[in-house]
Amino acid sequence: MRINFVREIVQASYGSWMFTLFTEIGVRNPTLSFAQRKDAFFTLVTELLAQGKIKFIAPGADCYVSPATPHPRLTIHDADAHWKASPQEIVSYLLAMWPDAVTDDEDEALLIYFYRIPGVIWVSASGDYVSG
Repeated sequence: MRINFVREIVQASYGSWMFTLFTEIGVRNPTLSFAQRKDAFFTLVTELLAQGKIKFIAPGADCYVSPATPHPRLTIHDADAHWKASPQEIVSYLLAMWPDAVTDDEDEALLIYFYRIPGVIWVSASGDYVSG
C-alpha cells in the first residue's frame, strides 16, 4: 500500500500521541478506507520504529503521572522507560490490542485503544525525546 505525504503526516504528528498519526493518515489520504488507514498506520509505525524516529514507553514502566503516581520513577529520558523490543514485536502487541469491532473514527473503542497503548516517544533529528 502506498501512503502519500508521509513526511507531512510525520511532521504534523510529531510530539503528539498515536491517534494524531492515525488521523493525519486519513487527512492526507482521504480516499483510503478505514481498514486501509489501519493498515497504513501499522505500516508507518513499523517504519518509524525501524528508522529510530519513534520509540514506545515499555509496558508497565513507571513513567506516567496519575493521581496514584504523581511522581513516577522514570521519565522518557530514562533508558529503562523505553521498550526494547523489535519493531515487529511492538507492532504485533499494538495490533493484538486493536479493537476488532471498530469501523470508523467516531467509535469510542478506538479512542480508548489509543489511551491504552503504551505512550509514544518521538525522537528528534538531534536525538532529543518528545512525548505526546
